Order: sequence, then structure tokens, then C-alpha cells
Amino acid sequence: MQLLAAKFNQIATAIETTNAQIAALQAKLSELQEHQQQLQSVEQACQSALSQVDTALMMLHHVDPTEIATFKDALGVKFATDAIGILSPTNTAPAEPIEPEPTAPTAPETSAEPEIEPAIDVEVTETPETPATDAPIVPAPTTTAADIEGLLNKMTIQNIRKLASAKKVSGNGTRAAIAGRLKAIVTQADIWNATA
Repeated sequence: MQLLAAKFNQIATAIETTNAQIAALQAKLSELQEHQQQLQSVEQACQSALSQVDTALMMLHHVDPTEIATFKDALGVKFATDAIGILSPTNTAPAEPIEPEPTAPTAPETSAEPEIEPAIDVEVTETPETPATDAPIVPAPTTTAADIEGLLNKMTIQNIRKLASAKKVSGNGTRAAIAGRLKAIVTQADIWNATA
């Protein structure tokens, strides 16, 4: 038990040290992120100032180009005054890197129970197979002879005689007689075309 207690204390100390290092690194990270945001703000302000200088130069060139030298001198005075020193620069010196203290490696925890992969239930349903045949698939007829004859009988006598003439069939007799001769040789499309 004495050996285990010493090992436990050693690991607890290593955890505390690591947590302290993590806290120090997080503080440094926050500091760097804040500095980055400040730099971005300064960059935007500088870009805006340069844009304003460009605008002022263009306007001055348009209104009185002889005053450009005066404007340039005024900008030079801005950089030469003590106004720049009003704001104290932040400490940009890099902080000393924090290196983690080496700790003794620990053996991975082993479990007495073997790892068991979870079972996945899969339901298998059998679908009946349709026997393969070499016979070609013939589509079902869309209209029957009775349908064709019914359509022919609904046609006017002039249209059915015109269709009979187009199919080289005698157009003499009653509509029913002409329909009887045409029903085997015309399609539904032929009837629609004749009545169109």
C-alpha cells in the first residue's frame, strides 16, 4: 500500500503542475489574442487615415496644387511632435516560454472485461425472384378491336368515308359497314387524325 500511495501522490502532483501550466498558457493566449485585436484596430485606423490623406490630396490638387507642399509639411510636423509619445506602447517583449516539467510515464489502465462490439440487428427479408425468360416483353395493347369499332361508329359519315378512302377501302354503305371493313386496319391515331 505504501508504494501505491506514493505513486498516487506523484500523479496528483503532476496533475497540479500541468493544470498550473495550462492556466499560464491560457493567460498568455488571452493576452496575445487581445494584442492581435488591437493590431487589427490600428491597421483599420491607418488604412482609414491613408484613405483620408488620398482624398485630401486629390481635393487639394483640384482646388490649389501649390498648397500640396504645405499639406506635406503639416503631415511631417505630425510625425515630429511629441504627440506620438502621449500613448505609451505596450510591452512587446516576448515572454519566456513555459515548458512543461517532465513527468514519469504511467502505464495505461487495463480493464478486466474484454471489449465487446455492439451487435447490430439486421432484418433480412427475402424477395421472390421472377424467373428469367428469353421471350420478349410485349406491351399490352392500348386499344382493342371493339374500342376501334366503337370509335369508328362515333365518326361522322363524311370522316369515316374520308378515312376509308385514305386506307384504300370501299367507302360505300352504312357507317357500320365501313367501320367493319376498317376496324382491322386502322389505329386509334388514324381515327384521331381523320377527325382532326
